[in-house]
Amino acid sequence: MRTLGYVVMAFMLALGVKASAADTLKVKFRSRALLDATASGYGKEDVQGYYRLEDFRVGFKATYGRFELKADIGLGGGKVAVKDLLLNYHFKHGVLSFGNGYEPFSMDMLISTADMRFNQSAASCLAFTNSRKLGLTYHFHSDHWYLATGVYTNNDINKLGDDKKNSLVSTSRAVWRNHDKRSGRLIHVGAAFSYRTKDVNKEAPVGTMTSAGVTSMFPASLLEAEVSNMGSEVKGLVEALYTSRKVLLQGEYFIDRMNRTDGLKAYKTHGGYVQGSYLVKGEGFEYDAMYGIPGRPSSPKAVELVARFNYTDMNDRDSGILGGEEKDVSLGVNWYLNQYLGLKLNGSYVWKGDHCNSFYDKDFFLAQARIQYIF
Repeated sequence: MRTLGYVVMAFMLALGVKASAADTLKVKFRSRALLDATASGYGKEDVQGYYRLEDFRVGFKATYGRFELKADIGLGGGKVAVKDLLLNYHFKHGVLSFGNGYEPFSMDMLISTADMRFNQSAASCLAFTNSRKLGLTYHFHSDHWYLATGVYTNNDINKLGDDKKNSLVSTSRAVWRNHDKRSGRLIHVGAAFSYRTKDVNKEAPVGTMTSAGVTSMFPASLLEAEVSNMGSEVKGLVEALYTSRKVLLQGEYFIDRMNRTDGLKAYKTHGGYVQGSYLVKGEGFEYDAMYGIPGRPSSPKAVELVARFNYTDMNDRDSGILGGEEKDVSLGVNWYLNQYLGLKLNGSYVWKGDHCNSFYDKDFFLAQARIQYIF
């Protein structure tokens, strides 16, 4: 919390920069809550069903001239944590952003949780992306291009104590798009690349790579790999997005290589997903051209049918590291009652492959529901 105070003070000092008479300070407070329920036919007593407040946060956005400060504090799960905490400076075709936020890697990870098609991102997206990081990003945007690059600590602002990771991350993303706003038709293709340095001051660091799968409400991750003698990491993705008045199609494919020290073979993994939406009621989908990410249906009242297929392979026999393999298919329906309230219902069937977490001993079906508000 002390860090939040420092950033606010820095922002207020920045406001001392000479501005035009037309500049005024505008502050908008915001909040959201996600209440989830899960039912499973898995056959284990401790996973027959769950319900919990998955996410509750409050925050604000303050703007003054070209300066913008965003802050969100998460209060879910009995913990208080800083989520987004970003000081932005806007140019005509760009944004310079400093603070705690997601690096520009995976459009599905960048989408607001309340705007995602399902309760959480695909298992492959969770496996190959990370939590927020403290760093600096420059975003460039034009009618046909989105380009971003940044440098980050390998920690978010809540993990800068003694257990912090002593490494740096550089991430870049490029997107070409053609958006006809009158018809709502959008074609978007892109790629991202990320490089992480080896941890310093650690002779043989051990890293973990995990994915909760289709739900984070089970007591164990579906996929989990422990990487000994972890060195640097290189990962990339390709992405595609298409929207029309009624249809949204989205997909990403990830590859990851974790280098290892002492002559050990690198750990190499991959996975991806494709998903689609059809609007039974409503027309069009939001698209944030400034950051190159899709959003919820444009109509304040909408009914959306959704489907997703995902494949994740974290088994690499050449390196001797076996983190598990799975496939899953999900179907659902999302009701947007108005611009503030929504209800999501979906079901997923998971095919458990070789070497998944020992908790998972068979294929399973899972039903999930979410009630959400956001303003």
